[in-house]
Amino acid sequence: MKDQQIINFAQALAERFKQVSDEQTATERRFRESLYSPTSTRFEVLELERRRDMTKAAFDSWKEVTENLPFEIQKAFNDHFQKINPTEA
Repeated sequence: MKDQQIINFAQALAERFKQVSDEQTATERRFRESLYSPTSTRFEVLELERRRDMTKAAFDSWKEVTENLPFEIQKAFNDHFQKINPTEA
């Protein structure tokens, strides 16, 4: 891979990883809010728990992939991820 291809690939991975991370965070928040809300039904809580588990599994898979990238790609990934998500990186 050429340098520009590595950068483009790593940036695309970082963008998608941020989306997965944001989705996982939002799903976890909705589940916790529903869990402690007196107006939530048991079905709603169970559905949100299922979604939370699915988004957590997706996040864990993406995290494992990004941690096992070749050095050049991982460096470009981390650089771009810090730019788009400075509070997480």
